[in-house]
Amino acid sequence: MTYFPLMLDLRDRPVLLIAGGPETEAKLQALLSAGARLTVLAEEDAFGLEALEREGKIRWLRRGYREGDLEGFFLVISHPKDKAIHPKVKAEADQRGIFLVAVDDPQNASAILPAVLRRGELVVALSTSGAAPALAVRLKERLAQLFPEAYGELVAFLRTLRPRIAQIPDFEERKRLWYRIVDQALEELDLDPKEGLARAIEKAEEALKEAGWTR
Repeated sequence: MTYFPLMLDLRDRPVLLIAGGPETEAKLQALLSAGARLTVLAEEDAFGLEALEREGKIRWLRRGYREGDLEGFFLVISHPKDKAIHPKVKAEADQRGIFLVAVDDPQNASAILPAVLRRGELVVALSTSGAAPALAVRLKERLAQLFPEAYGELVAFLRTLRPRIAQIPDFEERKRLWYRIVDQALEELDLDPKEGLARAIEKAEEALKEAGWTR
């Protein structure tokens, strides 16, 4: 199967989490961090659900899945204790045209979750298309060594340059400037991840001045 990679904006989107499996808490926190409007189906409070409900962060339905539960949701992530419910969940998801992530059960899913490395706004997602998730995790751990936190700080700095560089009317000139700044920054970070960011910022400002653009 060939998957289409996609980053979703879940802010204030209605998402259903069918909970209970061993990685439920990680999925729960990831959805909250993404700003999803989250409903959780779970018979037991093993993940701090009551406290999250009191804080207004989730809606908690204290039971398992029933047919009809998927109505009105943008996305469903299912990670119950018993995956035997997944064929029924998938049938409803297919009927309603809702993407379903059935954790550790790609045959009953229409979407899968990658291993994700985050450095601020820099997001690196790895997937083996459901064939070997453990390999994706190990590759993510290797990438974590290649991309320290400074890369997230670099992305944050580059974001501040966008409105300034956008004022340059010529597309090719903008393109050359962007790649000059990015290539210089990557070179500095490769040489010294700790101190390279400061030098990268200095060189970026120099490049902007040479192009005739200052703060």
